[in-house]
Amino acid sequence: MVLIPIEISSFIDGDSVKFLRNHQIITSRARWIDCPEIDTGWGIKAKQFVESLTENNELLIEEYGPDRYDRIEADWFIGSRKQNIQVELILRGLAYCVPPSVQYNLSKRSSALLCKLIKSQTKAFHEKVGIWSDSNFILPNKRGMF
Repeated sequence: MVLIPIEISSFIDGDSVKFLRNHQIITSRARWIDCPEIDTGWGIKAKQFVESLTENNELLIEEYGPDRYDRIEADWFIGSRKQNIQVELILRGLAYCVPPSVQYNLSKRSSALLCKLIKSQTKAFHEKVGIWSDSNFILPNKRGMF
């Protein structure tokens, strides 16, 4: 797959960006992660982090097609494949991994990224970084269970 440079219009939150393509605003969602909601302190920090990462750097995306909300699911990179934004967010405890819930025939690159996301989350969790340091933070999919 090809990395596509994008012209950022704005970040909605830490895992969603609006960008300009052919005079249209398109929304992309970072694949396999979720950041805290923008109306929380952690959500604001996640958005500020991706904004600072991309301030003087080119954002490149590798597209995987639309999600159910018609956002382009993509992997996000800074400058080259060496710096993946999803991994950076997870390492700082500003996002958590949401592995695919359906069976995929993953490419080697996708399998490697998914493993890196899971390992990064384990590291952040054990080091109590970001959301993992906050005893009041509850993962969104767990809120209704308690």
